[in-house]
Amino acid sequence: MIAEAFAAAGVAVETTGDGDLSLLIFYITLALGVSFICSILEAVVLSTPQTYVNILKNEGKRTASMWEHLKDDDSVRPLTAILTLNTVAHTMGAAGVGSQVQQIWGVEVLTLASAILTLAVLFLSEIIPKTLGAAYWKRLSTPAAYMLTALTKSLFLLIGPIQFLKSILPSSKHAMVTRDDVAAMADLGEIEGALQESEETVIHNLLRLRDITVDEEMTPRVVVNAFEVNQTIKEILDENTILRFSRIPVYEETIDNIKGLVIRSEILMAASRDEWDLTLNDLMKPVHTIKLGKTIEDALNLFLG
Repeated sequence: MIAEAFAAAGVAVETTGDGDLSLLIFYITLALGVSFICSILEAVVLSTPQTYVNILKNEGKRTASMWEHLKDDDSVRPLTAILTLNTVAHTMGAAGVGSQVQQIWGVEVLTLASAILTLAVLFLSEIIPKTLGAAYWKRLSTPAAYMLTALTKSLFLLIGPIQFLKSILPSSKHAMVTRDDVAAMADLGEIEGALQESEETVIHNLLRLRDITVDEEMTPRVVVNAFEVNQTIKEILDENTILRFSRIPVYEETIDNIKGLVIRSEILMAASRDEWDLTLNDLMKPVHTIKLGKTIEDALNLFLG
């Protein structure tokens, strides 16, 4: 049948009988089959994010510890094992196929056989499996964890020297997850429906806290709603039927001389107890101060502290 395929391609072949067809099939299977598995495993390793490993760990999955070990040190161990096995399979498979083709049909069909094998390797052991691994990495993560763990242990003697070499080379220190990554993930989560638009907005605003200074968010003095320290509860409520703000600055003589602040609910509670002559000085609380140029994050930490 194989001879007929070569004949259809316009190549005259003659079986010599020196080769072994079963060996040819074995080498083809070795080159394509092992490489197919290696390509899927490689795609799964590169597609599995650290966040998913953390999710597995929080859920108590058995594979969490496996993936935690595999993803350690930039996934050097599994990638080294995969590439080593893949290279061995490609080299042995190609050499074996070439040898058997030459022995069975002669050297005149070797070039055509090499071209066919190259295309088969490209599509069947590179493009297709890597596409499948990248698309279905979550479903394949469990069997891949077991296979990669066994593979890295069996090839430890090859992986060890490479890890040692990497350890003595200068390493670049960079964050695995940047703020831009978090913002992009929030956008993606909102697009895919995992997050509501309001939740995505909250995440973006949180990430901007360290970039916005307090003077950018300050209320202009001319529109500040403030009360004089000696005003009574009755005077306040007579002048303001509705208290719009929950925290109101308290000043003495001039608004530039802030003494503290009062809480709206405490004013209303005092009124409900008929304590109309109580002054704001009795309800006033100390006010936190922060320097201009500090960020909103600094202000938030000050208030929370």
